[in-house]
Amino acid sequence: MTLPENLKNYYLEWLQELLDGLSAKQEQLSLTYAKARTNLRDTDGVFYYPKDLKKVKGIGDTIVRRLEEKLHKYCQDNNIEPPPISAPRTESLSARGTKRGSTELRVNLTGSESPPKKKQRKYIPKKRSGGYAILLSLLEQNAIHRGIAKERVIEGGQKYCDHSLSGNFATKEYYGAWSSITSLKKHDLVLEEGRPKLYSLTEAGLELANTLKVADAIIFPDDKIKNSNTRLFVNDADSSLDMTVNLSELLRQDKNIQRQTAADLNSSFIDITFQNQTNTPSFRTDDYAINSRYILDLRDKSTNSVTNSVRRKFNGVNYEIWRGGTYEIYPIIDHREVKAQNNRDFFSKTLATKGIKSDIRQLPLGDIVWVAKNIRTGSECLLNTIIERKRLDDLAYSIRDNRFMEQKNRLEKSGCTNKYYLIEESIGSSLTNMAEALKTALWLILIYYRFSVIRTSNADQTVEQLQAIHSVISHYYARKDLLIIYPNNLVKQDDYTTVLEDFKKEFSSRTNIECCHTFACYQEMMGKNELRTVGDITIQILLYIKGISLEKAIAIQSIFPTLNHILTAYRDCKSEQDAKMLMFRKLGEAPGNKKITKNLSEKIAEVFYST
Repeated sequence: MTLPENLKNYYLEWLQELLDGLSAKQEQLSLTYAKARTNLRDTDGVFYYPKDLKKVKGIGDTIVRRLEEKLHKYCQDNNIEPPPISAPRTESLSARGTKRGSTELRVNLTGSESPPKKKQRKYIPKKRSGGYAILLSLLEQNAIHRGIAKERVIEGGQKYCDHSLSGNFATKEYYGAWSSITSLKKHDLVLEEGRPKLYSLTEAGLELANTLKVADAIIFPDDKIKNSNTRLFVNDADSSLDMTVNLSELLRQDKNIQRQTAADLNSSFIDITFQNQTNTPSFRTDDYAINSRYILDLRDKSTNSVTNSVRRKFNGVNYEIWRGGTYEIYPIIDHREVKAQNNRDFFSKTLATKGIKSDIRQLPLGDIVWVAKNIRTGSECLLNTIIERKRLDDLAYSIRDNRFMEQKNRLEKSGCTNKYYLIEESIGSSLTNMAEALKTALWLILIYYRFSVIRTSNADQTVEQLQAIHSVISHYYARKDLLIIYPNNLVKQDDYTTVLEDFKKEFSSRTNIECCHTFACYQEMMGKNELRTVGDITIQILLYIKGISLEKAIAIQSIFPTLNHILTAYRDCKSEQDAKMLMFRKLGEAPGNKKITKNLSEKIAEVFYST
């Protein structure tokens, strides 16, 4: 006995069996099978192999698989050899010979030779798309051998794109055309490197960007200047940017003038360290004081082009100085900070009515920060003020589920001098059982962690407090000079704070200079999941165990550095009772919140110990 050449009637019968086997609750599946059976019945043609059914509308892999099972069972019951799932390639090609004659001929002639691969189409971004704008922005800003930050790419490329390169949370545009950067990196047109990330054109990207520029007759504003100076700087443009020039070295040519005017300067001092590259010993001069304002005046008056164009370095990290009055200050509010779901932009609109410019963006840390924006270049830096806004009930719940300590630690890593907890609403009846915990948390914030606390009763009072803080910040920075740090090789989040503290020790303590990271660096480095170490992940896993606070998790991680160490320690336990007491033996006598009780030790063993 053999199978007929057309199994259409068999497949219709088996579909009906599948329909009859469904229960009344499987209404949706019944409709699917009924539709598939109807479409198969109305479709002309030969259906022998199960895969042939896929050309019928409404029949997918699941139905094909079930009909294949029915076919195999039928063949087994009748001692028939079941057909393969689909037709062999040669048979399939010959069956379609009228449409694919050339393919059939090629297969028959070449035998086992595989058909040539289709040539991959060269990637060219669509005009006025995100990829198109990014390439032109990088070309215009000469980002070839030295990368530039994402913000600068977006700012320079927006005019070449029909869509917003950055998401606008105020208008609920959560995804921008910047996502095209993934395709550019995939096709080796753009190089991404460093921490924070910097972007530059590869050779292929430079060629494509120039092609797009010529094809669309785009003229950059400074094309004439670039053409006249290309031959002059082409050999040393990049190396000049890497020259190590400390703030003191900008003054060496005016040393005599500084000595003459030292008597008229005020009490703002800066130590001068001369670093000679020809093995001359470094030394510090304390015989004269130099006013920081005078230092910056000298830089502006200097006729030496190096003092105006070279990006200076300290400890191998680039930096530049913004004079007071050359930047504007405004707050940035996290897009999740809302008064109500139907009033999401309350804070920005209310601040605008009070004459305060603000912006809404996604912040990796904090709810409100203040930034300074260079009026000439548009670059942004993070100032030393950050606010974490919480409703009182949210604060209570964050204490209950251990988020409070984690957020506190992350705020400390921000490096901001002025850290505020802005707490809205008074204690309601639903929080009476958390009153003592709230009082303890507030005392910890104020006394132990040295954060400032602002209490408001509602969102309107919050805006008034933000207005007052903004006025104080604007007044404080009215005559401040900003030193902007440009690190390019931060390995972990702690490096962000370490670099900032090093600059503060060198420049901020005795001068009128405030040291700041770029806002782009803050955005990239302060994310929850950015640059986490194995130890950080171990702590995060421990926090999922009920009863383990951040202090306890850190204490455990200090003894067992990684998750593997914890698992190994439990595997080495001789008995279940030994495993239950493991953490109690290690931290049962630990001070304060680090102490592990017997009950908690047993809970931890339940997670990590297996018999």
